[in-house]
Order: sequence, then structure tokens, then C-alpha cells
Amino acid sequence: MKLAKKTVIITGGATGIGRACAETFLEEGGQVVLFGRRQDRLDETRKALTGDILTVCGDITVEADIDRLVDETLAKFGRVDILVNNAGTFAMAPVHEMDTTEWDRVLDINLRGVFLLTRRVLPAMLENNGGSLIHISSILGMIAAPQMAAYNASKAALTQFSRSLAVEYGPQGIRSNTICPGLIETEMTADLMSNKEFTTELAKRYPIGRFGKPEDVASACLFFASDESSFITGTALPVDGGCTAN
Repeated sequence: MKLAKKTVIITGGATGIGRACAETFLEEGGQVVLFGRRQDRLDETRKALTGDILTVCGDITVEADIDRLVDETLAKFGRVDILVNNAGTFAMAPVHEMDTTEWDRVLDINLRGVFLLTRRVLPAMLENNGGSLIHISSILGMIAAPQMAAYNASKAALTQFSRSLAVEYGPQGIRSNTICPGLIETEMTADLMSNKEFTTELAKRYPIGRFGKPEDVASACLFFASDESSFITGTALPVDGGCTAN
């Protein structure tokens, strides 16, 4: 098994990409900690999966919740080997109409929350003499979409934050990589996917002929989490069906 006895924290772990990662990592022997804001969804996911699972309910932007997440992880499993920074959100509005609170909300969750949790996890990885940090960015951190400036900016900054971590902590055996998904069919994109006229036009930009599934991203996360990627750090991998190749 690729992750035997390795401990993984996954934010936004109860649904979508996070849940697919949990399932994939458990199949490979990982000890999985799911973090999210909704206890009911965490409970539902825990019951549906089999393996060593801990669920912690909390908010990625609240430092006390992050401290509790890491403390409970260390109390149960004694170590943190892998962190999947998956929690995220978006807002749509023209820049001249965007409310400041919406801008701040997107940046707080997509970037500040990642910083807070990564900072808290790093001492445990340093004690282990290694670890893998995996950040779920977006192709909109590489290209831009209209009316999504806050999301575009947060995901671009996340990729650069990941590179900074790779350079700073590589000598201590800690790798940091970013995954940049294209459009993935999840609850968060359900409203967007319901617009058939829009998705029909958008699908023309995906050479592989379909949009992504959460499992597509989970497979990439497994690669970065495992020793198969031991010489890879500081990268940004599009998982986008060829969209950014257009």
C-alpha cells in the first residue's frame, strides 16, 4: 500500500474532491482526518467509508479550530505526514460591483486559511523529517475567468505560496505541490453545471471530451502524497482534460 500508516489531513473532506481523496487514501492504507464545517456531512462520510478515520468539525479561518484539528490528529495518530488543503469557495461579480466582505471571504478561505493550517502542521512534519503538502488550486490560478477576480487571485496566490514552501522546506524533506483542476462535477459546481447552454459551450474547450470527476483529482493527490513523487516539489499540475493546452 502506498500510504501505509501515513496520516493525512484533508480540509473540505466531507464532500466532492475531499471525500474522493479520503476514499482513495484509505484504500492505500492511510489514516485519514477529515475537517469541515458541517458535522452532519462529516458523519455521513465517516459512515460511508471504511478504515482509520477521524472527523473534526471546524472553520478553516478560525485559528482555535485549526489548533483543535491538529491537536486531535496528533492525539489519535501521533503524526501528520500529508496535508491536502482542499477547502475553498468562490464568488461571482464584476470587480466594480464586488462587495468588500465577499472579496475578504474568498481570500480568507482560499488563502489565509491555507496559510494558518499549513503553519500549524509544519512543526509536526519537521519533527517527522518530512511530509507532503498538497494544495488544491484551479486552472483559474493560471488563466482568468470574468467576474471571478477574487477566486482567480486567491488561486494564483496559492500556487505561489506552494512554491515558496517547496523552496523553504525542501531541505527538511517536506514537499509542496499544487493541483489545478479544471471544471470538476461536485456540489459546489452543481448550479453552474445546470446551465446546459453554458456547459455545452465550455465543453468545447476540453479536448478530452468531458469535465472532471472528483476521482480524477484524488488520483493526482495520491501521486503527490506517495513516494512515487519523491523528487517532485514546487510544481503546479493541471488536471483539466487539456483545457489549458488550448
